[in-house]
Amino acid sequence: MVLDSGLQSGPANNAIDRHYLDLHAQGACPDQLRFYRSLPSASVGRHQIIDRELRIDYCRSNDIALVRRLSGGGAIYLDPRQLGWSLILKRPHTWRQLGLEQLLALFSRALAKGLKRLGISARYAYPNDLEIEGRKIATLFAASEAESLLLQGTLLLDADIRTMLEALRVPTEKLSPDGLSAARERLITVKECLGKIPDLEKIQAAIIHGLSTGLRLQFGGRTKGSGAHIPQCDALAEESAAAHQIDWREDRTSALESLWKTPGGTLRARAVFDGEGKRIEWIEIGGDIHLDPGDLLCKLQRALQGLPIAHTQQCMVDFFRDNGVDTLGFGAQDVVRLLHILLDKLSLRRDVQLSSKQLNALMIYSQQAVSARQILNQASVMLVPYCAKPAWCKWRTRDGCTECGLCEVGEAYRLARERGMQVTTVTHYEHLVATLSDMKARDVGAYIGMCCSSFFIKRHRAFLQAGMPALLMDISGSNCYELKQEELAYAGQFQAQAQLDTEVLHQVIKFVPRAG
Repeated sequence: MVLDSGLQSGPANNAIDRHYLDLHAQGACPDQLRFYRSLPSASVGRHQIIDRELRIDYCRSNDIALVRRLSGGGAIYLDPRQLGWSLILKRPHTWRQLGLEQLLALFSRALAKGLKRLGISARYAYPNDLEIEGRKIATLFAASEAESLLLQGTLLLDADIRTMLEALRVPTEKLSPDGLSAARERLITVKECLGKIPDLEKIQAAIIHGLSTGLRLQFGGRTKGSGAHIPQCDALAEESAAAHQIDWREDRTSALESLWKTPGGTLRARAVFDGEGKRIEWIEIGGDIHLDPGDLLCKLQRALQGLPIAHTQQCMVDFFRDNGVDTLGFGAQDVVRLLHILLDKLSLRRDVQLSSKQLNALMIYSQQAVSARQILNQASVMLVPYCAKPAWCKWRTRDGCTECGLCEVGEAYRLARERGMQVTTVTHYEHLVATLSDMKARDVGAYIGMCCSSFFIKRHRAFLQAGMPALLMDISGSNCYELKQEELAYAGQFQAQAQLDTEVLHQVIKFVPRAG
């Protein structure tokens, strides 16, 4: 059966998907393909922390609805310029052994066949996109309930790039492999490919052809408008509430946070420990990740709460083994690493005079799970971002500092000099890559540095390729990501000034041995 529910609000489209997936899992409705479009909406994946992914205040002030999908993955912006569809079907016997990665690849290639009929040549890009010469034109997601599959997709007919970047807490670097191209150069639309947007029925027919031939499915006739379930007010209210199921704006002053970047997305955790630091009282895990079944993180959280810390690692390994978890681009060891970082900060809290908020500003990177204390004990280099120097400083875009005492950078240089550390002001992105490469060649054991968390996540490849353990301190104030000026920043031309937290620096650098 093929439905066309037309233009609906984001919460309504979510509610429709939820309604039909529940019915289908109960055997109460047939397989179906539904086409739709959305009024302006910001949609987060099932496991994402909403305030880390969306500019909530901007969305509310501009009547952009907030929704949480049934499927995982990253945040997307939806509006009438996109065509969406949801395919609900019983998992065919031939798909029983297919994991999320294989399903998304199969779904993407089927869609590519359909677009070919329109004269658009797109290719599957891991993990869940369709691209044309590196430019994204469609995104796909998957979820399941019992034996029922929900395969979702959105096709860019046209794009409102400005609103997209304002609504999503996604800098243009996220949309650009080299961080230097504009977001418009990372996306491509049907209109740009064909010079116009074909009639929607023609586009739908192409998609139906691709899905039917690529997935070997048969679709019946179409039903428009009233053929689709129209959600009631209470269902819409539930969808709006569900959007905030994972929202870290809630005040938990003692909670410690960690993040760990994986090929499948960024994992995040937040936890509260008992007064003696021996048990987990409460924990929440999320991220822009794909996993199946979708409720497994909630089950894992329940398994960890109240558990002695000494038993947590084995608990997670056993949980992933016993529950048949299907993950895309990450595994049990990544979640273990995420918890290790939390426990590392818990250990640091006993010896430093820092609040949980300040500890949460520390980003620990180590492929070998080296602790923060070990990193600091081995650190011989400090990297400082040029954007922390005042705009009027003649040394702002140069490596070096006169330690004049008029900004925090001078204090960082002084503290590093006392410990015989090499200090480098990173003046642009290519300079960072070259500096890390030189450090790796000199067998630098570890280093400390400062950067915003957005940079750490989006440019993680540079830290990964360097391979050296690092303790990085988040910077505050005017950063290029919030101001959406990261292209200027990467080129060394950002004008605003960020701030270093010298209190945090004083507390952590005391673990770095003094020179001599």
